[in-house]
Amino acid sequence: MNGYTRRVNLPQYNNETLMALRFFPRDSLFWRYHLGASAFCMAVTLLTIFLWSPLVKQDSVATIVWLLPYTLAVLGFRWLYRARRWQALPMARLIAIAVAYASATAVLVALAVAAFTLPFFWDALIAWYAVRDVRLSLGPHLLQTVSSASLQAQVFICAWIFIYISFTGSRDVRERELDNARLQAALREAQLHSLSNQLNPHFLFNSLNNIRFMIHEDADRADAMLVGLSDILRYSLRAGEHGKVSLGEELEVIERYLAIVGVQLEARLRCRIDIPADLSGCLVPPLLLQGLVENAVKHGIEPQREGGTLIVSGRRSGKNARELLVANDKPVAGSGPGLGIGLPHLARRLALLYGERAMHTVADSGSEFRVTLTLPLERSA
Repeated sequence: MNGYTRRVNLPQYNNETLMALRFFPRDSLFWRYHLGASAFCMAVTLLTIFLWSPLVKQDSVATIVWLLPYTLAVLGFRWLYRARRWQALPMARLIAIAVAYASATAVLVALAVAAFTLPFFWDALIAWYAVRDVRLSLGPHLLQTVSSASLQAQVFICAWIFIYISFTGSRDVRERELDNARLQAALREAQLHSLSNQLNPHFLFNSLNNIRFMIHEDADRADAMLVGLSDILRYSLRAGEHGKVSLGEELEVIERYLAIVGVQLEARLRCRIDIPADLSGCLVPPLLLQGLVENAVKHGIEPQREGGTLIVSGRRSGKNARELLVANDKPVAGSGPGLGIGLPHLARRLALLYGERAMHTVADSGSEFRVTLTLPLERSA
């Protein structure tokens, strides 16, 4: 095929999803909060050490060293939380996982701190215990140190985890609300765009004029055209009330639109709709295919003196997806697809509804224009 074929991956509106699998966050706000809270905890710990600890120097160094393994431990939870999608788990199970993770990593944090500090302070510890007539053994001392330090680390890690879960949960709710608002705005834009196409003076004049002449020639057909026009306008006005409709409903409106346009274009418009019956119950965003069909007729077929062919087809793609195709002949000497805001708008709607589960492919051979939609296979409950 001459010309070009372009595969378009849908844009992502939530940049946090691109950072989800990075172990070290790039968000400066995250680090300000984390380091600020850690500094506060360390300051409180150092204060208690200076007031009550008999081993001020060793415990102070251990507290400072503690920050690094503690940070790695909580970042590990953050990475698993996002990579394994733990935010979707029931709260009771998530709490159990958080406590188990904090318990295991607290021991590792305490071991890391002890492994770093003991070699530097071992002789001082032996001398300190000797003054008190106590013989220092590495095993018992290490067990006692790790036990006490891991309990404190577990408390801090659990506190960090629960604050993080609470914060990200609230943020995710706000993002879902924002995505829903964007989706409603995109749907309203599609509705207004569809109405602007259908209610432009040229369309109304030709439709009403054809209906007027048809009344004298074929009253039943004129009545059917009026009903079809009414159904198109009613469907467009009510599209904002439904997030998704059945493919069968969308095809019915497309057929009514093509019936009205067909009276104007007569033999210049040749249509072929090939959608398997088992796909008619699948859900699609309202005005999705209709907008593509309108663009195909307006920018592809109507400008040609000899007209052209419009194809609307569908098929299953794998187990959980379906492909929908809208293809039309186009003027060879055209200035590109001529779809205006249609495709960018379509991409925004699909991204909000399906994310990475949907995509659209655009192909322009010079004489034919094709848009292929790959959507998840969804049915009404």
